[in-house]
Amino acid sequence: MKIRVINAIMLLLLLLVVLPVVLSSDFDSEISILVERTNELYSKGLNVTIILEKLNYAITLYEEGSVEEASVLLREVESFIEDMSITASNVYLVNMVKKVVTIIVLAAIPVIVYFLLPRLYLYVWYKTRRKWIVAR
Repeated sequence: MKIRVINAIMLLLLLLVVLPVVLSSDFDSEISILVERTNELYSKGLNVTIILEKLNYAITLYEEGSVEEASVLLREVESFIEDMSITASNVYLVNMVKKVVTIIVLAAIPVIVYFLLPRLYLYVWYKTRRKWIVAR
């Protein structure tokens, strides 16, 4: 009987030691997946400060021992990332179009100046001197 009690106590102690490590690795893997997905959203040009603040708060809660609150907050962050992922491709496309248009406009400025500046100079010169009278 004493051996069973001792074995039960040993098993409980082992579970108390192993269970937090298993939960910690699970929590760490969830956090790393969410951080990777957040990084993808950031690289597409979205503002992810709210997500990072919530992830930081979830980590703080987990370190303080509030595992349930931290997991609820992680689910909330995950749903928020899902919602932002839907609009991420549109935002990325709009940002790329803006960049391309900006490059085209900047590249066109020297060409426009090259062709229009001489014409503008001749037009102004003609307008200012057309009333002149040439004497022989």
